[in-house]
Amino acid sequence: MSGADYYTRLAAVLFTALLIVAVIMNPNAGRKAVDRAAAVAAAVETTPVSARPCAIGEPGLAGPFASIDDVLSISPLGGITAPGEVLPAPYIRINTKRAEAGFQRRTTQALTPAKADIVALERKIERNAEGRAITQSWTVHFRACENISFYYDRLDVVSDEIISRAGGMEKFTELGGPDHIALETQLRVQRGDVVGQADGFDVGLHDLGSSPATLERPERYSSNPYARAAVFNAPPSLIEAITLDTARARCPINYLPKDDQPLWAAKLGDSWGIRQAKGEDACRTAIADKEGAAQGVWFTDAAHNAATSKVSAVALAADSIDPDRLIFSLHGRLPSFSPELVGLAPFMDAEREAAAKDFLSFSKGEGRINASFANVRDGEVYCYEKLRTNFVGPLINGVVLLERQSGEAGPALLKIEVRGDALSCIDLEEPWAFSGNETMFYR
Repeated sequence: MSGADYYTRLAAVLFTALLIVAVIMNPNAGRKAVDRAAAVAAAVETTPVSARPCAIGEPGLAGPFASIDDVLSISPLGGITAPGEVLPAPYIRINTKRAEAGFQRRTTQALTPAKADIVALERKIERNAEGRAITQSWTVHFRACENISFYYDRLDVVSDEIISRAGGMEKFTELGGPDHIALETQLRVQRGDVVGQADGFDVGLHDLGSSPATLERPERYSSNPYARAAVFNAPPSLIEAITLDTARARCPINYLPKDDQPLWAAKLGDSWGIRQAKGEDACRTAIADKEGAAQGVWFTDAAHNAATSKVSAVALAADSIDPDRLIFSLHGRLPSFSPELVGLAPFMDAEREAAAKDFLSFSKGEGRINASFANVRDGEVYCYEKLRTNFVGPLINGVVLLERQSGEAGPALLKIEVRGDALSCIDLEEPWAFSGNETMFYR
């Protein structure tokens, strides 16, 4: 045995002897140490994750949103404003594959992608004109750490266990009526836990430590869309838990572990997996209002924001899947766009009515014809032709005129009109001008 080994072993024997003496003199010391460690661990576990700093250098999420085997495609929702959405943001929709029988999509389990707390639950019911409930959807709001919040939207059901742990349906608060209810919670969930089921659902993530998206009128987005809930005695903390900071929305895929990101990014495309994403930023960081241009979000009034009940937002942007295809996301808010301009047979009235409320898409051009919205400059009239409803719908028998103007003493405005007296821009007499049937939108 070497000298070094001898002294190492001697030190170990002396340390063990001292430890035995200490235990004899104070037999409860070891148990107290264990109890203290357990108490510390319990305190850490029950501390809300919203109070914990996010781990530096680690991804915000740790696992999948659902089984990848059930996922057909992932639609970036940033390029198109759906009715009711205020700010286009990089929220994504998980589209499931077709079920084994029939043409319906398969149901998949929504999985918790990280250790987190469920901070709120929402349920919304939509009714038809006769007042009969036609859809019911759930939103689950999570917090993974101090700066990372995320949510699942349009879940068909939430697990009974979660509802039970939250105290049952009787604990929910009405937000304006029984068709929209919500509950603040503090439910710890682990990576891989099943929170609900759906045949497809939306995912949104907000990085509260990031810089907000560039907005020409940021005050438009500062109002609380649930302000009316105070009338119904909803706790302020509940309103805070369900209010989305869309200016700090980020692509959820970018917060998955590095090895998992390519697998999910490869699924980016349209809802049926036919159109695959072409752009490098298909799951965009956010649609930014392009200052001095037409790109971005516009409102149907000059002062209030789109979260109010009578004001809506529209968006003009490049398609997040194919950047060379541009989108008028207008959703029926142009009186000049009548259903008769949709290129369908005259007897297809219902189909033409629906198509006139859809978004319009077209291929990017040059100059003042089909110009990129980012290149639209003040005081010039631009013309857009060969438009179709959505990406594969019927063509429009007409053109769209657009002009942006900066307000000297007020907000910038955008004039838009569909002209049915021309099938192409060269058919219009120069200089292009509005007929008096244009619609005004505002920053």
